[in-house]
Amino acid sequence: MKHILLLAFALVASMAAMAQPKIEFDHTTQELGTLLWHVPQTATFKVINKGTQDLLITNVRTDCGCTNAEWTTTAIGPGSTGYIKATYNAEMLGHFNKGLAVYTNLDQQPHYLSLMGVVSMTNAEATTEYPYKVGEYYLSTDDVEFDDVNRGDSPTYVLSILNSSKKSFRPELMHLPKYLTAQADPAVIRPGRVGRILLTLNSNELHTMGLTQTSIYLSRFMGDRVSKETEINVSATLLPDFFDTPTQHALAPVAQLDSTHLVLGPLGKKKKVTGQVMLTNTGKTPLVISALQVYNPGISVSLNKRRIDPGHTEKMKITISTNTSYFKGRRRVLLITNDPDHPKIVIDVTVKK
Repeated sequence: MKHILLLAFALVASMAAMAQPKIEFDHTTQELGTLLWHVPQTATFKVINKGTQDLLITNVRTDCGCTNAEWTTTAIGPGSTGYIKATYNAEMLGHFNKGLAVYTNLDQQPHYLSLMGVVSMTNAEATTEYPYKVGEYYLSTDDVEFDDVNRGDSPTYVLSILNSSKKSFRPELMHLPKYLTAQADPAVIRPGRVGRILLTLNSNELHTMGLTQTSIYLSRFMGDRVSKETEINVSATLLPDFFDTPTQHALAPVAQLDSTHLVLGPLGKKKKVTGQVMLTNTGKTPLVISALQVYNPGISVSLNKRRIDPGHTEKMKITISTNTSYFKGRRRVLLITNDPDHPKIVIDVTVKK
């Protein structure tokens, strides 16, 4: 009997040992490459439970305050996958090798992960956060959009700037229209640092409904001139006001397009290509197109009737021309209507290569 009890105990212990979580990682070391100074980078480690019971990540400790970690806090079932995300703040120049200790319900011993790379002040091409180069400065965008603005709104757009030069930079914008104001934060961007310009729109200064566009320019030094290199396109779309009752809303026009994405081309040797979109009024009262505009040069649009009766359809022709090869932003057509549910309609235009 004693031998039977010992065998039974050994069998239960063996089964208990087999029925447990088992942790695996898709990789234990991540090479982040070259990072820009003061531009944090995040790496994700996949955590796979190869065991037969739930796996729980109880804690992740980093070896310095320069790395932050977050992880899957719920149980990871057998065969399922969780994650650990580690963000390095890139505050120190030079090579780095940072460790993470991962604690689980598997045992008391941690599992170790690491991040490796190098932080540089000058390798701006290595980042996607600042893809637009203006001399020795890199911008988060060169196409600022204030979409869906109502009269009285004052939205602010944050334009980030990386100074990859060896000198401090005082960012300024030239040719600001009356409806835009700009404030630099900080006023001076030190070498290798990131600053921002806060662009604020005063919608009360917009005179027309629909699209208003302008170009502003980043000044790199005293006496800098405007150029395509320093140009930043700014667009604002002011929506019409609607103050209708439920009864009036039920009788309102309804704008319906057969497509909001038009694919044209390829251009090849052609100077221009044309496509069409069908616009139908499925509402109860006439549909009025108060504005029909394009966001980019090289696009033209025509619509025979700007007033469409209920149940009627009009053909809208959209043409892409090769005469203008310089574009910023997406190719789009804008309609401003008296449909309270669709006051703004945008058609994206793609050209086949």
